[in-house]
Amino acid sequence: FSGGDFEIDIAGEKYTGLDGVAEYTPDIIIADIDFPGYTGFDVLDGIRERGLIIPVVITGDASAKNILRAFRNKATDYFTKPLNAAQLHKKIVELFSRRREEREQLDKENMEKLLRNMEQNNKELSTLLKITSSFNVSGNSKKELLNRLTEVAAESMSCEAASIMLINERKSALEFVVATGEKKTRLETMAVPMGEGIAGWVALNGEPQIVNNTAKDSRFTGSVDKESGFQTRQILAVPLRLDGKIIGVLEVINTRDKRILTVNDQRKLTDIGERAATVIETARVIEDQQNFYVQTTNIIVKAIEKKDIFSIGHPWQVAELCHRMSVKMPLSDTERSDLHFGALLHDIGKLEMPGMLFNKRSLSERELEFIRQHPVKGAKLLEPITIWNGVVPYVLYHHEAWDGSGYPFGRSGDSIPLGARIINLAEAFSVMRSPNSYKRRMSIKEAILEVKRMSGKQFDPDIVKVFISVLEKDITIK
Repeated sequence: FSGGDFEIDIAGEKYTGLDGVAEYTPDIIIADIDFPGYTGFDVLDGIRERGLIIPVVITGDASAKNILRAFRNKATDYFTKPLNAAQLHKKIVELFSRRREEREQLDKENMEKLLRNMEQNNKELSTLLKITSSFNVSGNSKKELLNRLTEVAAESMSCEAASIMLINERKSALEFVVATGEKKTRLETMAVPMGEGIAGWVALNGEPQIVNNTAKDSRFTGSVDKESGFQTRQILAVPLRLDGKIIGVLEVINTRDKRILTVNDQRKLTDIGERAATVIETARVIEDQQNFYVQTTNIIVKAIEKKDIFSIGHPWQVAELCHRMSVKMPLSDTERSDLHFGALLHDIGKLEMPGMLFNKRSLSERELEFIRQHPVKGAKLLEPITIWNGVVPYVLYHHEAWDGSGYPFGRSGDSIPLGARIINLAEAFSVMRSPNSYKRRMSIKEAILEVKRMSGKQFDPDIVKVFISVLEKDITIK
């Protein structure tokens, strides 16, 4: 019988045993108890053993024994032969619809869980940013933060140079991360084996050391001086600790006024070292959090693409077009970042809607009106995520038109956020050029002419000019 809204796959080589079923995960399995080599009962046993959640409809004779065995082994239904095709088709349609609803509910629950986790992570990230802002360097990279602290160390103790070395456990070595002074560029490429030299000893033993005459200290090897060309006469080195664990060493070299380094200097450097350890860990966690948001965005985009088969690759194309326009416009780094994530997530509201709506070639007016609410649904999904607050207006208004003919609110002109206007144009062009679109794919020339035609109507004329200038550099119009 015809599959209608679903595809029917006949068991063949790819479905050898239940391994093939686990790999290809069909929505429904129809298995006959007399199937040669792998009976319907074998299928039920295999499904149960592997913990797969797939409805199994069994077909067979009218034997009460077989029917009871099938239901005892968790068959979804049992149809006796000769089969009634209409009844079987009705059952499959019912199961398929239920299966789709269950998957959409599961997708929704998983997405809600993901967004809750993101909000928790965002709170932690906000706390970390407050810590770094206490050093007045919250916007800088880890290296910039540490550079500032080494400069503070050298200046506060009037020393010729200072450096921070972090332990590389895999290499069992101390690696210079930042350094001040004339030889800083050379130093930042070097490493010291754990236990070697005074800094290596401090890292291994976890005790600060004051050495006012390196020539009389047997631990001093001079190997770093030989490679860097620096002459070390004095060293004050303190361990960097985090949660009781030694992660590196902070040291200052040679007092400028030839004074003797004292215990008071050690206390001062230890205090700076505590701040440095906090900054190092803060920077590490911030980097991890930022990676988390990037990866989470990727997961969400893939979920959107899965929901709407016509949007495969679309979010990435929109983001790329938006980026190319943004570099031609006077936007801040934060605005460019918000635009990038807004472009990737502009259709996140589709996750709140039945997937079947986006995969139909024709829709009723009622269905269209429902779909036109996806910007609102998307904005509500993102609103709780503080780090994405700047993205919310772009998602909410990305279908508004310059002349007020868009949706969901009919905003016009400059009342539409700039990022939303950029996304609106990028998305429209992507749809025009997409082979997966529900409309005929336009040639580049046709798409550009359409964009120009809609300038001042759907699109902001100024953004159209920027867009055309971007395309003219990259393509030959055909």
